[in-house]
Amino acid sequence: MRKPRIQLDTATALSFVGQTALVETAWDAEPESFWQCIQIIGVMLPAPDMQGAPCFLGVELSSSTRNPNEFYFDDICSIRAMRHRDRQGSGNVLDRMTLTHSADGSGSGAALPARRNSSTVPANGSTGAAHP
Repeated sequence: MRKPRIQLDTATALSFVGQTALVETAWDAEPESFWQCIQIIGVMLPAPDMQGAPCFLGVELSSSTRNPNEFYFDDICSIRAMRHRDRQGSGNVLDRMTLTHSADGSGSGAALPARRNSSTVPANGSTGAAHP
């Protein structure tokens, strides 16, 4: 069964540029969705006679090469903007930017990745990185 995908208008897509986001992607050939934390550096919007689908251009925070990749809107189930830390901030997700597509208005029901309290993300969700 195909998970619902988001529908982004131009203004919403552009509002993610420069943001760090938690993105849930899914592909028809895979049984489970996949979560990635990316820095969104650009948006490719459709234009007349353009081949290809609209997408974000982003860099995965876990990438050692720091090369940008395309994140196609057709593959994104949910996207959540992350806020930058302040001295009192917890670094948690600021806002859920998921648009639902089901008739009853319920969300995707997907859980966040079960990676808290691991060697890379402690139980409080902190990565230890300072953000001014």
